[in-house]
Amino acid sequence: MKTFLKVFIGVLLTVGLFTFAFYRTPQERAFAKNLKLAQSGDEGAALAVAQAYEQGQGTKPNKEQALEWYQQAAAGGSAQAAWQLFQIYSKGDWVQADIPAALTYLQAAAQNNYPEAQYELGNQYMQGKNVPEHAGQAYYWYMQAAANHSRPAKAKVDALSTENPTLYDSLNRFMQALQTVEKDPQTQLEIGQAYRYGLPILREDNTAFTWFKKAWEASNEELSQAAYELADQYAKGEGVEKDETLATNLFAKAAELKNPAAQYQMGIFAYTENPARFEDAFAWFSNAAAQGHAQGQYMTGFMLLQGQGTNKSVPLAIRFFEQAAEQNDASAQYVLGQIYTKGLGVKRNAALGRSWLERAAENGNESAQALLAN
Repeated sequence: MKTFLKVFIGVLLTVGLFTFAFYRTPQERAFAKNLKLAQSGDEGAALAVAQAYEQGQGTKPNKEQALEWYQQAAAGGSAQAAWQLFQIYSKGDWVQADIPAALTYLQAAAQNNYPEAQYELGNQYMQGKNVPEHAGQAYYWYMQAAANHSRPAKAKVDALSTENPTLYDSLNRFMQALQTVEKDPQTQLEIGQAYRYGLPILREDNTAFTWFKKAWEASNEELSQAAYELADQYAKGEGVEKDETLATNLFAKAAELKNPAAQYQMGIFAYTENPARFEDAFAWFSNAAAQGHAQGQYMTGFMLLQGQGTNKSVPLAIRFFEQAAEQNDASAQYVLGQIYTKGLGVKRNAALGRSWLERAAENGNESAQALLAN
């Protein structure tokens, strides 16, 4: 009997020691499971592992490991992990503060529809904190956050509709365009122009170029303004590497599709060649002028006044100058001021001449400003 008791007690001790050595709490089992999934690339599990390391749940606290797993989760597309990294790098509590890194993660979280990040990014653009101050960009992110049920963002958007209805309407149109763009080239063009000219959102040349290219391709190379915008970006190296050959080819395609701005540019190419091709230049300028292009009207008038590429005609030149001047083309206003003040080919009219010079000066023409000052 004593022997049996000894054996029984020995078995109990062995089982107890085995259980003590190998027993894992539910948190430890969850951590082990998530770690295995995270190591196979599961972003949700990577986030869970990062949180466990940060909080010491199911494993010993390890901030270094937590940071690595947050980064892996964010790289896999976890908006929550990106948001957490923004806070870690901006506060600098347990890593050295790194504002550029924090901003990168904030933008990633916002772009992945994390409402707290969208609201915070709106605040940063509104205050010009770490980013350019830009009300349109701020309210763009507030609207995104409001759509994701952020109450403080909705309050700001509601206030904007009353305080600045013009910006509110412009942003609404822009966001509707983003939601309905699909393969509509005209909508793609409008989105590109919003990004290129910074209205109503912040200017982004790279993004603008992408949308212009989509619009040009989706239109089967028939949307002239898309070709013009691409050409102009290639010519200036905005959002893409500068390429004058591609720019010229696209300007030519746009001009052939009767785009007035492209026709004007083709006129400039012909006018400034050495030797100049005046007849070609006049043809392009007059085509642009016929479509109401102010600079095309000015150059058509200028060439008529000089007799370049066409017969000289002061009365006809004045007609084109007046068309451009009524569109607030300062150069045309200045020339009209000179013509009437000095009586160049017309009856002298000092009052009318001064009126045109004053309008030119108001529009920033330095020659007109200097002439009036003297």
